[in-house]
Amino acid sequence: MGPGFDSFGFAVDLENELVLERGAFEMDIYGEGEKTLPRDESNAIIAAVRDGYAAIFPDETLPVEDIKFTSINRIPPARGLGSSSAALVAGLAAGLALAGQDLAAPQTKQLLLQLAADAEGHPDNVAPAIYGGFQVSINTGLPGTRKWVTQAIKLPQGMQAVLFIPDFESLTSETRAALPSSIPVADAVFNISRAAMLINSFATDNFEALRYACQDVIHQPIRGAAFPLRELIDAALSKGAHGAFLSGAGPTVLALTGGHGSDVDADTMVTFLAVEVADAMLAAAEANACAGRAVISQPSATGVACHKEDAATPW
Repeated sequence: MGPGFDSFGFAVDLENELVLERGAFEMDIYGEGEKTLPRDESNAIIAAVRDGYAAIFPDETLPVEDIKFTSINRIPPARGLGSSSAALVAGLAAGLALAGQDLAAPQTKQLLLQLAADAEGHPDNVAPAIYGGFQVSINTGLPGTRKWVTQAIKLPQGMQAVLFIPDFESLTSETRAALPSSIPVADAVFNISRAAMLINSFATDNFEALRYACQDVIHQPIRGAAFPLRELIDAALSKGAHGAFLSGAGPTVLALTGGHGSDVDADTMVTFLAVEVADAMLAAAEANACAGRAVISQPSATGVACHKEDAATPW
């Protein structure tokens, strides 16, 4: 989320589903990535399921050859929307569930956060995938007690997230490698001040400040250099978006609209304004030869959830 590099994130209502059934090994994939993601044991979800199970039973091996996996994907991969983090969290959660853990229990979610953030190296995507909502996450960094900790920020009613999703993919590993290893103090101050204002804007419903609070000079100029990021943000703001920023590592651009207590299910004005922003972003993209699509979503308070039809656990 803009200046909250590696630490701020919120869940939106794009959700993947992972179904595990007893039977011969099979990996079915439907929806996003169904033509490109691997269908054998090299799929990252399977490694995550094993790791989740091993966190409870480190001396046992989960018999994945006896499991049929079905992945129903609604999150586009390699677009800065957290698809890999969602897959990681789903796999780890499934492994913990197979080991008899209650995913609704706070201590299980705390363990899930440690496992997922350790695997990713940063918590900004996995924390919202686990807990839902707007999460601000840190690592305590204390010797011997190093833990990932996350805290929820109030989500306003009726806020919508307008996504412009380019057709091209961008790998986080590649864009992260392009970032500098050190930054000027002035850039650090720029981001610190805006990150603080971003939190305060949500806490006080002062969305007018978001056009400034979403600004970033640490990662967006580098990650957005290959496509018209500035033009897309300007187009969104020109049509009334509160703020806009590169989603994750990109190339998706996210604009925030609504949020002043309106009911999106009963108030057409909220969606009308979101469509205005979406249309402006599409026009800016077309004018700059950047093919893509617009999706109107909304922040979601729902994180990972587990539904069991067979309660016979552990495996």
